[in-house]
Amino acid sequence: MNSWKHRLFARFWCGMVAFGLILAASPSPLEAQNFPKYDHVFLIIMENENYNQVIGNANAPILNALAQDYGLATNYSGVADPSEPNYVAMLGGDFFNITSDDPYWFPGNTVNANNLMSQLEAAGKTWRGYFQSMPYPGYRGYCYPDKCNSIPDADTQYVTKHNGIVNFADLQTPTELAKMFPLTQLTTDLAAGAVPNFSYIVPNECNDMHGAPPWCVDSDNTGTVQQSWLIAQGDKFVGSLVNQITSSSMWQTGNNAIVVTFDEGNTATGQIVTIVITNHGPRGVTDKTSFNHYSLLASLQQTFGLGCLLNSCTATPMTNLFAVTGSTTVPTLPPPFNFPASSDTISAQGAERQAASASLTGSGWMVVPSYSFGSRDNILAGVSAASLTDAWAVGAYYPSSSNVLATLAQHFDGTRWTAFPLPNVGVQENVLYAVSMPSAGKAWAAGYSVNGKFQQQTLIEHFDGNAWSVIPSPSPGAEQNILFGVAAISDSDVWAVGAEQDANGLWHTLTEHWNGSAWSVVNAVDAGSSGNQFYAVKALASNNVYAVGQQSGAGFPSQALVEHWDGKAWNVVTSPADTSASVLPLGVTATASSSTIVGEQETDTAPYTTYAAAGGPSGLSIQTTPNAGTGENDLFAVATAADGSTWAVGWDIDTNTGNHDPLILQGKNGVWSLVSSPSLGNGTDSGFAAITAIPGGGLWAVGVTAPPKGAGSYSTLIEFHP
Repeated sequence: MNSWKHRLFARFWCGMVAFGLILAASPSPLEAQNFPKYDHVFLIIMENENYNQVIGNANAPILNALAQDYGLATNYSGVADPSEPNYVAMLGGDFFNITSDDPYWFPGNTVNANNLMSQLEAAGKTWRGYFQSMPYPGYRGYCYPDKCNSIPDADTQYVTKHNGIVNFADLQTPTELAKMFPLTQLTTDLAAGAVPNFSYIVPNECNDMHGAPPWCVDSDNTGTVQQSWLIAQGDKFVGSLVNQITSSSMWQTGNNAIVVTFDEGNTATGQIVTIVITNHGPRGVTDKTSFNHYSLLASLQQTFGLGCLLNSCTATPMTNLFAVTGSTTVPTLPPPFNFPASSDTISAQGAERQAASASLTGSGWMVVPSYSFGSRDNILAGVSAASLTDAWAVGAYYPSSSNVLATLAQHFDGTRWTAFPLPNVGVQENVLYAVSMPSAGKAWAAGYSVNGKFQQQTLIEHFDGNAWSVIPSPSPGAEQNILFGVAAISDSDVWAVGAEQDANGLWHTLTEHWNGSAWSVVNAVDAGSSGNQFYAVKALASNNVYAVGQQSGAGFPSQALVEHWDGKAWNVVTSPADTSASVLPLGVTATASSSTIVGEQETDTAPYTTYAAAGGPSGLSIQTTPNAGTGENDLFAVATAADGSTWAVGWDIDTNTGNHDPLILQGKNGVWSLVSSPSLGNGTDSGFAAITAIPGGGLWAVGVTAPPKGAGSYSTLIEFHP
């Protein structure tokens, strides 16, 4: 332990000893029968930090103050791995053999079992779920923003693997799902004095210490600047939430409690922090009894006068930490840790590395050699071609000596692909998602960076025929700014699209234009009342540009967002509504007379399946698309070949192995069929992120490939079709 941490921890522990409040004994049967009764309990669930990563950590002053001021369980652990089964266990008394973070509708992840919510309802008591970054009440989707199954591997802000409610079959009805709300509803309920008996509160993945590229840095080893920032960010979030609850008018009325816990630590049964904050209960108490999530469930069941479920029937309840002592003080919390900002600098294009020469002869898809820097992840997310001898692919990679994602590009000269480390801006993260070539020897790429203040900013780079350089671009969003697509009509007429998040957490479309001298924001239409994002753009002419993405309204399902630029303004293109599925367009291609969008669709009872729609500027119609097997199928990109056929690429999941396989669809006259990709080896984890048509004929598709899931890092994958 570092000396400063040791001193802080020593002062903290000695202070508790001085109070004489170190408790060891388990509650007696009589104590369990007489468990203190509470009117309201708020459960806040954090992510993936061991006990000693939080207690004594100067980056978490608020959690340490809460632990010292109220009640701390010093020997509490999770019950499973990874996250999802822990969230289920807290509510159902068992994790029911769930061993993955897959969507709740996947086989084995929906549970037909009684649970805390149904127990509360049977007893005439109330509950609500409050989820940060959920777009609207009753949201049934696996994640939001909904582009969470993609290349590069994307995490998200809200995700159901951190919501144990939806795993229970009896809670998957519209009536029960309607009791789940965006976190902002808690402010309304507190102000109205209308909070339920049990409030289930989950921060988003940037505020629960989990980490979630591209929305914030990823979690890493203890002591890294990225992990320290995530801990400080989560600590600040908990402090704000606790202050909001304890300063409300309802807090001093009756008996109320806030529980802060973690799903698990670095291991399934590792020690984690659990703090019980009460309005009339213990102050400065610790309990070293062996507790886990079943102990917490037993405590909630007993405080509300409910029966037990499975493992909660034999678990030791946390009686001492919920004791009603008559205390009325509300200790003042310290300010959050002021995380130091580091300085950003713009780097230069790095030295090239050549892959082996390529043979482009054959009749079907073929793997072409490409280069990966080092032994860690190398990912290609976008590709564009000016000719058979001039193409660029872009993405990101982890340098061997750094935990910071860096930009990556590869160029094909007709003989071989050559890899280049591209310029970087953000000291914390840099990724390119798309590239477009307006002519030979020119290229534009777009993505995002995370700066020294851990703020996400747009990133646009330009190749002038000799080298890549960063071109300044606007970042209007107070919280997030990201570009997913770029389309160049000429070197002085370029569009980039994505999304920006305002200070209230609402997502808006982000559309930027390059006029030859500067990038500027050109407002598009926000058709959805609770969120809008663009994921791809296709430009045919200065007055003929398409952008596609997703819009969210007041309830299920979310709909496609398709817009057209006519040279003067962006206008919404009518897209087909499906009342049974949320639609997520991720790719777009177009000709002078029509456009085609592809992506995925999602219901609350089925995995992601392929989606395509086509039509003119006046409207689109859904087309029937095949799927590979019964697992998840995602289309990420689409292109129109020289012969007029349409090609879409992505990946699907092999339900037997859990690994991804490349997914290729070809469309002719609106009829889609599966096309095989070359074998990449038994059990590989591979897929395509982007596809482009080569002027004059041929196609490039790029993405990633890796050994069987979890066995190694991603390498670049490039394939060619003549």
